[in-house]
Amino acid sequence: MYARCGEIETARSLFDNMKEKDVRAWSVMISWLALNGLAQEALDLFAEMQNARVKPDSVTLTGVLSACSHAGYVQKLMKLLDEMQELYFVEPTIEHYGCVVDLLGRARELEKALALIKRMRLKPDVMIWGAMLVACRVHKNVEIGEMAAKEMLELDSQNAGALVFLSNVYAATGKWDLVEQVRCLMKEQRIRKPPGSSSIGLDGIVHEFLSGDTLHPQSDQIYRMLDEIRRLAVLRGHRPVTGGVPFDIDEEVKEVCISQHSEKLALAFGLINTKEGTVIRIVKNLRICEDCHSVMQLVSVFFNQIVIVQDRNRFHHFKNGACSCKNYW
Repeated sequence: MYARCGEIETARSLFDNMKEKDVRAWSVMISWLALNGLAQEALDLFAEMQNARVKPDSVTLTGVLSACSHAGYVQKLMKLLDEMQELYFVEPTIEHYGCVVDLLGRARELEKALALIKRMRLKPDVMIWGAMLVACRVHKNVEIGEMAAKEMLELDSQNAGALVFLSNVYAATGKWDLVEQVRCLMKEQRIRKPPGSSSIGLDGIVHEFLSGDTLHPQSDQIYRMLDEIRRLAVLRGHRPVTGGVPFDIDEEVKEVCISQHSEKLALAFGLINTKEGTVIRIVKNLRICEDCHSVMQLVSVFFNQIVIVQDRNRFHHFKNGACSCKNYW
């Protein structure tokens, strides 16, 4: 529970004080350390687990592979994948392969990731192809991205994620005619992308924001705070990262779009309603964008705040101008 709320230090303290730890306890702690950006701590704990002669299971190894993936430890991950059966008698599952594909994609090793997918014994699922598609969008590899999207749609013809990512891949490379084709297809099949939303709790009440939201009672104050954040960010040399905006519109309009992302609105709400030094906790239903990530780092300095954002992939702990993910997510 504490780890799920981003209170990883409290979770670790409770874990360390347990008199008896079974494989489930070790696995949970290793997995959540990884998801909170503490990859090396997760690997160190795995070593402690082995010294304690507790036999790891499939879940444990998923956590260890996840730690390697989030930290960019390519060699360690590939070594562990090779040793799973021989040392731990665990047959690699689709989740294990998913961690490997995810890391290879992050490391720009798209051809290696694709080769692994083709040679693994299990049939690749939507998660595997989704990891490939995300990597292709980040690294603007249209050819493999198209293939991954088509494979996803073969498995699930109504998969909004595949069509949205495909649209974003085309947008990132300026192929707006193909973007329009994908959008027309989504309209014809009535497939809709879930809107990005961010939630923040205050005094027992959860406040939810959508991008560009103006319905909150404190909307005027929130947007004034956003203006102040932008002003301070510009003074520090920040330039809006608009590459992820999948629309063929002017750069100025793109900057307005990203300035009103739901996580920024939740952040502004938190700043105007909490004291300096308070931990601001935000939950985002999608992956945090690059510009919001940069702004969160700056805000942690400007306002002396710790900001914790839980997106769909992991936790980001922003403190003193840095993030626990070390800008690798």
